[in-house]
Amino acid sequence: MQDDNDEMAMDVPVGPPKPRRGYKAPPEAHQFKKGRSGNPRGRPKGAKGKRQIAEKVLLEKHEVVEGDRKVQRTTLELILLTLRNKSFEGSNRAFKDLEKLAAKYDPQPQTKRVGLLVVPGRLTMESWRELFEAKNDPTQYDPDEE
Repeated sequence: MQDDNDEMAMDVPVGPPKPRRGYKAPPEAHQFKKGRSGNPRGRPKGAKGKRQIAEKVLLEKHEVVEGDRKVQRTTLELILLTLRNKSFEGSNRAFKDLEKLAAKYDPQPQTKRVGLLVVPGRLTMESWRELFEAKNDPTQYDPDEE
């Protein structure tokens, strides 16, 4: 009579397991080598991203004549001033764009009330002390005691 363990031992293959292949498991020849970058040359020095380019262009200074004097303005300021002037001239599109910017970057008004402040009529110093000063508190500072 054979043991159940002997039958199971016959089904297990001998030797190293076969490497997994397929989705998320490329063949070993196509995998990245240990200790070596997948992008060896990397990003070139001095390369700029979209944000840096946009900042450079929008914050570039220009000399502009306003009235009788020269003023330095950034490209962004000039764009916003042009948008404002066009909306003053009656351009609906410029006005809507200016409203969107104002809604996005202006401080938002408070939407809900927090509470009420009830202020009684004028109080004399004595009546104020009676209402709000702590009774017999030795830690309180009293300017009249000096």
